[in-house]
Amino acid sequence: MSGSESTAARVPGTEPADVVWPILLVEDDDADAYLVSELLDEVAAPVRLTRVRTVAEAVRRSEQVACVLLDLGLPDSEGLSALRRLLAVEAGAPVVVLTGMVDEYRGAQAVAAGAQDYLVKGQVDGRDLVRAVSHAIERKRADTAAQALRESELQADERARLERGLLPRPLYDDRRLRHAARYRPGRQQSLLGGDFYDMVSTPDGTVHVLPGDVVGPALG
Repeated sequence: MSGSESTAARVPGTEPADVVWPILLVEDDDADAYLVSELLDEVAAPVRLTRVRTVAEAVRRSEQVACVLLDLGLPDSEGLSALRRLLAVEAGAPVVVLTGMVDEYRGAQAVAAGAQDYLVKGQVDGRDLVRAVSHAIERKRADTAAQALRESELQADERARLERGLLPRPLYDDRRLRHAARYRPGRQQSLLGGDFYDMVSTPDGTVHVLPGDVVGPALG
């Protein structure tokens, strides 16, 4: 199977009829590439398989697919370097590593380094392969959603900290005076509005109130 060849099929009952996963196979060995394609065809897997032979090609395409099946023994990589290069691609696809029987320990190392899973060539069937791909895609989605939630929470915390920093610290000595403020946030989930003010008393007993606006025209 050449780099331009692909296969598409579906497993009845496992995916909606219009869902086909674009899968990238990174494999320089023709026999192993053919075996992967045959395993997927045997179970009518919901995939569109594209094969490349080098890590350099895989890096260019990894953002365009749902999952990468990666052989570690490639001509332009050594050890786990291929995996690390793919994982370094921003918004890149999840990676399932394919290893030979004598390199099974490298599969465990690959998972520890960030791969979603590893499979040993010659010891898996088509359903094992589809299951690993499906789980890798779902875990990647869950990880992405969790990261987005964490970033959103951090941004909300930072906004709250900045908004609290706008609260006035009145400087006056007259104990007969008290101040009260009411805010109406300009957007949802905000603690305070964009407007701010401060209060300062001068030696002659005058209390000055200075209103302002973080963005837009100043209040007055």
